[in-house]
Amino acid sequence: MRLVSVVGGLCLILTGIFLPRDWYDGLPLNPALPAPPISGLTLLQLTFGVEGLMLLWVAAARPSFGAGIMPVAMPAAREAWEPISRRTAGWGLLAITLVGLALRLWRVDSDLWLDEMTPLRDYGHLSPVQVMATYHSSNNHLLNTILTKFSVASFGEHEWSVRLSAVLFGTATIPVFYSTARLVFTSANSLGAALLLAVSYHHIFFSQNARGYTAYILFSLLASTLLCKALSDGRRRAWALYIMTTCLNMASLLLSAFVFASHVVVAFGALLAIRRAGHAIGAVFKTVIVVFAVAAFLTFQLYAMVLPQAYVYMASVYTQAATGYALVSSDFVMEVLGGLLAGVGGRVSWRILPILLVGLGLGALGYLRLLARHWALTASLTLPGVLTVVALLLGGLTASPRFFLLTLPLAILVLVEAVSTLVHAAWRWWGPERHRDQGPLWLSLALIALVSALLLLPLRNYYEVPKQPYTASAAYLQSIRGPDDLVVVVHLAETGFRYYGPRFGLEEHTTCVYLRSKADLEAVMRTHTRGRLLLVTTFPRALRLEYPDLDTLIDQRWQVARLFPATIGDGEISIWTPR
Repeated sequence: MRLVSVVGGLCLILTGIFLPRDWYDGLPLNPALPAPPISGLTLLQLTFGVEGLMLLWVAAARPSFGAGIMPVAMPAAREAWEPISRRTAGWGLLAITLVGLALRLWRVDSDLWLDEMTPLRDYGHLSPVQVMATYHSSNNHLLNTILTKFSVASFGEHEWSVRLSAVLFGTATIPVFYSTARLVFTSANSLGAALLLAVSYHHIFFSQNARGYTAYILFSLLASTLLCKALSDGRRRAWALYIMTTCLNMASLLLSAFVFASHVVVAFGALLAIRRAGHAIGAVFKTVIVVFAVAAFLTFQLYAMVLPQAYVYMASVYTQAATGYALVSSDFVMEVLGGLLAGVGGRVSWRILPILLVGLGLGALGYLRLLARHWALTASLTLPGVLTVVALLLGGLTASPRFFLLTLPLAILVLVEAVSTLVHAAWRWWGPERHRDQGPLWLSLALIALVSALLLLPLRNYYEVPKQPYTASAAYLQSIRGPDDLVVVVHLAETGFRYYGPRFGLEEHTTCVYLRSKADLEAVMRTHTRGRLLLVTTFPRALRLEYPDLDTLIDQRWQVARLFPATIGDGEISIWTPR
């Protein structure tokens, strides 16, 4: 073992020194961004050198680590009585998972939207290694980008094949969430939580969104569950699986750094609990430090080649108003409310205020109860959102509701806990004595099933409206376009029409042009005099903020002839004809 460490360490050091640079230096950078402060390949070489030195140190010092971590005392996490057998719970979970899969496969071939197409454009021609070394935009969710490349290479480029990894990760989250819920609930209530996730509008939405968000939820839940189990029993296997899951989580989404930071806080909170209980924490502390150091180093190495580019991108792009919303603003609040209400088929209005207040009250009750049941799990799912808020405020960066997507499974656990608590309290007052054990649990499960059934209703509109309706709008343009008319694709509509437009005869320089400035539009107006100019726009807020003069000119000279709705924020597509 000592010889292996020495040889491995020397090999890693030599790899760091002699790693070829030509292939990396030849990769194109985003021309719209400043040059990175340091080469990503230099960072990678340094990580290999550090790894090599660590292995040499292990060979020389032969450090020993404790067998595990002392179990952390937790309150009674769930009721001891189980209403259904393990076999029945397994069949129930299988049925719920299959329902979830069916809901995520239905209409998975609808139009791609802007952020699903840009990775195909930016990274589709690159090898997996080049993908790991390139960061043209924040849409490069490493694991999803690489898996999408494999899927497209295997099945061809179709909407469903582009979204396949998101669908599979989203479906796999259902049984993983059941496992997470079992830390605090009976098997019956855990099935209820899994059912709520399976029919969740928002989770289905992201499961049909070719990006890394469902993988992020999956691995965040799995890592949080493994952390809690490792803190409870201290097994090395749990810690090893935690390290692997954390690396996969970081490969899914950079936002996972806040999940990892939250786990560090939770683990040191556990150490504090051990010390307060009167136990020594020396060996325990060493185990925790090693686990988190290994996980942090491996994830740093994973992103070493793109970290400088990612830093420049975040500092340059996410300080612009058009990329998101100011965290403390009415616009952000309305965007969050609109997104939440879309999942239950509602709209933002003053009428929903009493419902929101009742919901906040139930949420507070459920959250406090959940915190008392299992503080480590609750904190693991709460702190990522808190740390995200702090980082956005300190960095002066814009925010999007999807940054807080991990609150979805937390909200489901809170809902199940609130329903169970209220039903048990009501049963103590009015329920028959002979069913005091089983009655409240089955009643709460029935209420959860009813809520799940109601959550299916908004899905009808979701399935009817694509994320962005490029094919419908392109077909409409072709139906109204005269032989001398020219289609002018404006701003962010460009990517979608370059992707779908040729299928409908919309070719650049012949039947359509692409532009992003008032001067370019005025130039087209001067040169094209034989027919109409038909304009296409999307994401009106971004257009108004980035190019206000262009937006004003369009409003003055054109009118909306047809608006095609979308399920992505303000991603609707507008077709404009001259006034």
